[in-house]
Amino acid sequence: MNLHELPMIIFTVLAQLSVGAFVALGVINLFGIPRFGRDTIERVTDPAIYAIGPTLVFGLIASMFHMNDVTNVLNVVRNWDTSWLSREIIFGVGFAGLGFLFAIMQWFKIGTHAVRQIIAGAAAVVGLALVYSMSMIYATLVTVPAWNTWAVPFQFFATTFLLGALAVGAAILIHMSLRFKATDAPVDTPAPSGGSVGLLEKTRTQAATMARTPLKATSKDAQAGVTIVRWVSVASVVIGVAIFIGYIFHVLNLANGVAEAQLAAQEYESGFFLVRLALLGIAAILLSVFTFKTANQEFKSPNTMMILMVSALALATVSEFMGRSIHYDTLFRVGM
Repeated sequence: MNLHELPMIIFTVLAQLSVGAFVALGVINLFGIPRFGRDTIERVTDPAIYAIGPTLVFGLIASMFHMNDVTNVLNVVRNWDTSWLSREIIFGVGFAGLGFLFAIMQWFKIGTHAVRQIIAGAAAVVGLALVYSMSMIYATLVTVPAWNTWAVPFQFFATTFLLGALAVGAAILIHMSLRFKATDAPVDTPAPSGGSVGLLEKTRTQAATMARTPLKATSKDAQAGVTIVRWVSVASVVIGVAIFIGYIFHVLNLANGVAEAQLAAQEYESGFFLVRLALLGIAAILLSVFTFKTANQEFKSPNTMMILMVSALALATVSEFMGRSIHYDTLFRVGM
């Protein structure tokens, strides 16, 4: 692992995971609401929203350790019109702000559904701009053959959609597993006192109700959750295959390039890189098993399905961290 670049490895991977999760939630809402209804989709997916913000914030904090003086961030932002690094910081802060605003509005149900979706859409667009800016910081360096190529934005966006989708799938299954009950146990829903409920009391009421509401194997929530995570599983396998294919073309291109490009190609012959691919392959196998086990659209073994998805997410995340480390290892400059 390239420990010197560890802050940037953590930042880029976690930021991309956050953006990917937000985009995945948007796609789920777009296609899931017409099929299962808005209330069902929100109950199933809302818990995943609140994990995105802390993940991105942790990544942003980690990135600051890459600077000798963190106050330089303010100077970097001033070059937004010429620097992809400045744009990356601006879009990163913008994505975090819009995402936090949407999470607050969604939790307290502030504004109409349409307004909240507009905020979510804006956050997703800014997030994708963040990932693109990240990739262009490297792809525009003409003196680094391994970076000055289509492969960098491809790999960054592949990481974004792969980890984002898996993170949402894992969050949904963890939440479903916690709520799952095999019997029709009665639910004692706390009722608000008085004619009006403040925001704090409303929050406590919502949290208590959701935590104490049993999830039945035949319920609409369970069916929606399993179907959504199956979509996530299939999409993740497809993205994983695309990553494999992308590496083949990228390495062949480097091997036929200048001397510095050939040195970069040799980095992809290491055992470290093979382990990275092996972990990604195992994650794909686990996702395939998950898809097979849920083909009957039943939710009879929530813990097993949760373990499969969380394990796939963990393996894929480690694999992407390793892949990003190799990305920095291919820094071979042409000339000075």
